[in-house]
Amino acid sequence: MSTSRHDPRNRQRPAPNRPSKRTFLIRRLIVLAVLIGLIAAVWAGVAAAVSAVQGFFGGGSASTAAGGTSSVCKTENISLQPKVMNSGGADQAAFDSGINPFFSYTITNIGDSDCSFDLGPAGTYFKVTSGSETIWSSENCDRTGLASAMVTLKPNEPKTATAGEWYRVKSSSAGCGADQEPVTAGGASYHLSVEVGTLKSQDTVQFILN
Repeated sequence: MSTSRHDPRNRQRPAPNRPSKRTFLIRRLIVLAVLIGLIAAVWAGVAAAVSAVQGFFGGGSASTAAGGTSSVCKTENISLQPKVMNSGGADQAAFDSGINPFFSYTITNIGDSDCSFDLGPAGTYFKVTSGSETIWSSENCDRTGLASAMVTLKPNEPKTATAGEWYRVKSSSAGCGADQEPVTAGGASYHLSVEVGTLKSQDTVQFILN
C-alpha cells in the first residue's frame, strides 16, 4: 500500500491583505488634508510677500479697493502731505546725533465720494533736498519687485503710509542705503517731499539733523 505524499505546492496560499474600504477612505482624507494644508501655506506665503513689499515706503496701512468699483481719484480731490517721524511714529522736527528720521506721508480724499488711487510702492518716491540740491531720493533705491496697488480712499479719512527709516546718507546711482556717504549734520536743515503715483506734495517738511 503506497503512501501518498501531500505536495506542498498544492497548498492554498493565503490571499494578500487588502485594505478595507474604510481604511482606503481614511487614507484619501489624510491626503486631502495634507493637500489643503499645502495650499494654505502657499497663500500665506503670498500674503506675507505682499505685506513685505508694502512695508517700506508703501501704502501698507491702506485697504485694497474691492472689485475696483470706485472711480479713479482726481488729483484736485487729493491732499498729500509728507511726514518726518521718529521710530515711534510721532512727528518730529529735529533729531539728535545717531537718531535716524523715518519718512512717511498722509493722503486724504477731500472730495465728496469714494475714489481709488494707486498707493503702491512702485509709484511712491521720497526726496530729501537742501536748498536746490537733491541730497537723497528713493528713486536710487533697489526697487525690484515693488508693485502697484489701487486703494479706495473714503472722503475725509486720512491714511498714513508705513514709515521707512532714512540712514542720514546721500543717494547715488550706487544705491540709497546705510553704506552710502553720510550727510552733513550738526544743525543742518533739510526738506522732505513725496510723490505718489501722479500726485506730488505741494508742501515740503523741514527737519534738522543735529
